[in-house]
Amino acid sequence: MSIPASPTDDVSFDPFGEKLDSPHAAAAPRDGAGHRAVAGAFWALALLLVGCRVYLSDYPVAQTVASVGEAVRTHLAAAF
Repeated sequence: MSIPASPTDDVSFDPFGEKLDSPHAAAAPRDGAGHRAVAGAFWALALLLVGCRVYLSDYPVAQTVASVGEAVRTHLAAAF
C-alpha cells in the first residue's frame, strides 16, 4: 500500500512565497570539483598562515621590535 502524494509535493516556492514553474528550478547544481579545489586552497592557505604564526611566535615581539629599531637608528646615525 502506498501513501498518496500530497498536492504540494511537486511545488516549489521562491523566498517570497511565489510558486516556481518546476520543482527544481531554484536549485543550482554545484560543481563538485570546483568546490573541492576552492575549499582545498582555502584550507591550505589557512594552515600555512597558522603554521607561520606558530613558527614565528617563538621570538618575543618586543625584542624583535627593539632590534629593528636599533638597526634603523644605527643606519640613520651612519648616514648623517
